[in-house]
Amino acid sequence: MPARANEHRSPVPRHPHARLLAAGAFALAAVLAAGAWWWCTIPASLQAAPGEELHAVGAARDGSASEAPGAAGMNAGGASAGCPPGPDGNLPAYPYAGEGYARVEETGFVSTAARPLSTFSADVDTASYANLRRMVRDGAWPADIPAGAVRTEELLNYFDYRYAPPEGDDLFGISAEMADCPWNPDTKLLVMGFATAPAEPAPETGSNLVFLVDVSGSMADPDKLPLLQEAFATLVQGLGENDRVSLVTYSGEERVVLEGASGADRQRILRAVGSLRAEGSTNGEAGLRTAYDVAERNFVEGGANRIVMASDGDLNVGMTSEDELHDFVDERRGQGVYLSVLGFGTENYQDAKMEVLADHGDGSYHYIDCAEEARRVLGRNLLANFTPLADDVKLQVEFNPVQVKGYRLIGYENRALADEDFLDDTADAGEVGAGHAFTVAYEVVPVDSPFEVAVPHLKYGRSDGDAAGAGDAEAGASGGDGGGGLAICTDGSEWLTCSVRYRPAGEDVTQSQARVVGRADQTDEPSSDWRLAAAVAECAMVLRHSPHAGTATLQSARDLVDAAGSEECAEFARLLETLALRSREPAASSYADGGRLNR
Repeated sequence: MPARANEHRSPVPRHPHARLLAAGAFALAAVLAAGAWWWCTIPASLQAAPGEELHAVGAARDGSASEAPGAAGMNAGGASAGCPPGPDGNLPAYPYAGEGYARVEETGFVSTAARPLSTFSADVDTASYANLRRMVRDGAWPADIPAGAVRTEELLNYFDYRYAPPEGDDLFGISAEMADCPWNPDTKLLVMGFATAPAEPAPETGSNLVFLVDVSGSMADPDKLPLLQEAFATLVQGLGENDRVSLVTYSGEERVVLEGASGADRQRILRAVGSLRAEGSTNGEAGLRTAYDVAERNFVEGGANRIVMASDGDLNVGMTSEDELHDFVDERRGQGVYLSVLGFGTENYQDAKMEVLADHGDGSYHYIDCAEEARRVLGRNLLANFTPLADDVKLQVEFNPVQVKGYRLIGYENRALADEDFLDDTADAGEVGAGHAFTVAYEVVPVDSPFEVAVPHLKYGRSDGDAAGAGDAEAGASGGDGGGGLAICTDGSEWLTCSVRYRPAGEDVTQSQARVVGRADQTDEPSSDWRLAAAVAECAMVLRHSPHAGTATLQSARDLVDAAGSEECAEFARLLETLALRSREPAASSYADGGRLNR
């Protein structure tokens, strides 16, 4: 620390200039010595990090990297900007202590003999990947990343895959590919893709979009309200004269800034958004009530009616808990108005609250960490994110015990449903937009695998894990329609049947379709899509410290990715390279273990 001038002065200094020069020289020497000591504490690999490690993911593409190259990039040497000093001025504070993430218990292996059905809700959210990218860009080590921030299904769904489109009257095209699991030699990895037809604009009906914007004091940071205001320039380009746009703000009070404006009146919309300023407390409850009222007043029959909430989730007035938010949204949904959520910011970001709002508001959840992500969500994928296609989309996979000893659903932990909910049309499930696709992955244990799957003792049923004999085949199978207990199938070509049940948007009648997965879907040379999904799963397991990670590492995940596949793949490859580099550093312990001294 630089020396301060002595507050007690000699009344008659004999050589003031000499004393000042000596004091200055001493202070300079102290600073140089401290700087040299600090530099020596940095590992050599970080002092000489290659140019590729300084790439600013996300920020580089929106031009912000040039303003703060050391802080914005995914680099190991310049990561301290995102980690302010602790209260004692020495060790850096844990940067995510003020952020809120829900604890999620990872799903383990399930015995097919005990439970052949796996039932869950569809999910098209992508927030977790963009949030992870933000953390890595700001300098997080793998051990720093909160496990609750890593939701595997949202990482999987961030990327575009070459899935087969739907055929005939089907709403979903279902692709399946199974190959040897990269992290466990005794299991298979099954990747299934569910794709819808590309979205088409509907100018004859238009949309009713109500933007609910948090303008409380916590939104003043550059990566919050200012980033949202910049993003609107992209959004308005996709709107037309039949679209209605409203703007509701909330802080200490709620305010209707704009109501029912034509989407073609772009300048009026942008002026209204540009006038917003952040100040005050955060009364999300009042804002939500007003937004629903505005949406219902401007309801468009046959069109897309949606509230889009933009916030950091730091609600501190009115409803503040996840349970209260859940109950409120449950009460207001069902009238044809969807609620989607855009998350912004860092340090005090409340992910758990934002996810609850989107999940129970029948909408999607995205995190905006840079201008490029805003263009992706509000520009390129505008129709898919805001135009509903199917409601209450549920999946049920029935495994054939003749071929499968056990299985493990990778991700979707907070989307699990009871098996009986599959046929219950009153049970709430996920919404899928026009042009959306989502990915599901299972780790599958073949019946002849040495891998052991615990089988609970069943007093009245079979608990030995053996499949029923061929003579029992007359009992039939449930046909993948979600009901009726253990299917008896001796056909070795069938491993499982995946059923999808949904209600087309705006309709009351439920529809379903099914896809059998078997021998024909196995391959020794998996596609680049399969390899990307496997890499995402490996990355998530490592960051979540999964007990099922096997041989998975961040480097082995990187080796699976074809960086030339797309811009998103190249970015993910750089993210994995950065995390792998940081995980190899000897001083890369967690903040809880004593801070990041090598920063």
